[in-house]
Amino acid sequence: MLWKLERVPEPEVMDESSEVEAYASAAAQAYLERIDRTFVTHVARLFPAGDPRLVRGLALDVGCGPGQIPIMMAARWPGLRITGLDAAPAMIEQARKDAARARVAISFQVLRLGPHGEARLPFDDASFDLVTSNSVLHHVADPVAFFDEIARVAKREGGVLIRDVRRPSALAYPLHVRWFGRKYSGEMRRLYEASVHAAYTAGELRDLLTESRLNDGRSRVFRFRLTHLGIERAAA
Repeated sequence: MLWKLERVPEPEVMDESSEVEAYASAAAQAYLERIDRTFVTHVARLFPAGDPRLVRGLALDVGCGPGQIPIMMAARWPGLRITGLDAAPAMIEQARKDAARARVAISFQVLRLGPHGEARLPFDDASFDLVTSNSVLHHVADPVAFFDEIARVAKREGGVLIRDVRRPSALAYPLHVRWFGRKYSGEMRRLYEASVHAAYTAGELRDLLTESRLNDGRSRVFRFRLTHLGIERAAA
């Protein structure tokens, strides 16, 4: 189809110093903070008001990057025991520094990928009350295996939130990245445009969900504004 923008996958691990610096820059942080807060607000909606799992439960953030979202969650729910995973050691190093600066206790760990980029999460089945992942899906080589692992480590009654940017049509792409990427410049702008080009459409995401263990009757594809989409599963 002439109007379809073909997906161009991004590298799985972002560990170049320029990439870490771009995400950690003050200009990027100011804009990303507002977007990330909507993610944390979405997490809260997955649980009934006052649910003890957000007070003293276990949470996992997969692909935590420099740790913005786990740090926000720890500030909002101080009793929530959070683990952040990322395959990039430089991202984990930055996350630890930022968490210490924010005075929150989070366990940040480097995720070791297999020889073909596969990611077996280093946790037992049904370990977490909440599993989250933000802006990671477009980096993943095997999305169905990624969803399967999240389904495995999440408790059956637990909440799941996976959110990513969305890929528009070929006709809409130039205006889309120009408008929604207007707050970025330099390396961060390049990374944003590449992320959008590597992202999925809602239809593609539904097909991937159908093939995975997350397709449990409670998980569904959602859209957030014009820029994001993902999979959510409310806590039972």
